[in-house]
Amino acid sequence: MLAGLNTALVTPFDAEFAFDEAAMRRSVRHQIEAGAAGLCALGGTGEPLSLTLGEHFRVVDTVVEEAGGRVPVTVGCLLGAQADILAVARHAERAGADFIMLVPPFFFSTRPFDIERHFAAVAEACGLPVVLFHTPGRSGIRLNADELLALIHAVPSIRGIKEASGDMVLAGEVMNGAPEGFAFMQGLDELLLPSLAMGAAGGIVSLGELLPRSLRALVEHAGAGALEPARRIQLGLLPLCRWIYSEPNPGPLKHALDLAGRPAGPCRPPIYGPRDATAQALRKLLPPLLRAEKG
Repeated sequence: MLAGLNTALVTPFDAEFAFDEAAMRRSVRHQIEAGAAGLCALGGTGEPLSLTLGEHFRVVDTVVEEAGGRVPVTVGCLLGAQADILAVARHAERAGADFIMLVPPFFFSTRPFDIERHFAAVAEACGLPVVLFHTPGRSGIRLNADELLALIHAVPSIRGIKEASGDMVLAGEVMNGAPEGFAFMQGLDELLLPSLAMGAAGGIVSLGELLPRSLRALVEHAGAGALEPARRIQLGLLPLCRWIYSEPNPGPLKHALDLAGRPAGPCRPPIYGPRDATAQALRKLLPPLLRAEKG
């Protein structure tokens, strides 16, 4: 089931920019121990466009094996060519993942009809349920609520959405019009509590990598109707969100993980480390958040 805090995982690299399997395993264990309800590998936070197909397969195998069925694993299939997307999707299915995540094809100037055909083709070739990743800022494709709902109803394998447009009216319209049992997952850390208050199942968010206990607590407080503690956590995260997403993700996030003592290595170019101003802001903002994270 897709619900609760699902952490969008970084892909760790060593100093030579090679995939760091040991660090990936440590990250998965940390997330599960911290109470994350699910994991998302090879999402936008996982630098998928900088990985070879073989590296995609290694990441999938590592995360699924280390998770060991304790939490569901969603695998992003966010490459450009449909053949590569199908290769990752089929590998995820063979490895034992629980969901695949698809984004509307970027760069191709696709329209809703083309997107529907693409999603249907991938769904037909892979038996895993699909999470629709609506991220206009990354894909360059913004669908309105009617277009999203038409796509969701046309392709029954789409069982959830990671919605990262920031449009809360659209979010409500999709929640209202989606099929029974459909999982609306917020993709922006800044809007996690408002989305939960409207009925979202949870979120697939990058800051879960850094602060999983705090974000899990936010989700649990919201689910119990304890809005004041949930509000405190949400508002306390806003300054961090401003800085950590001020540059291409996951550059600042990986720097923050270094500061937190859970290094994930560098990003692969064309994503670079944060500017000095961002690094300084993170060094100032993180200590109280990390103290709260440790309880």
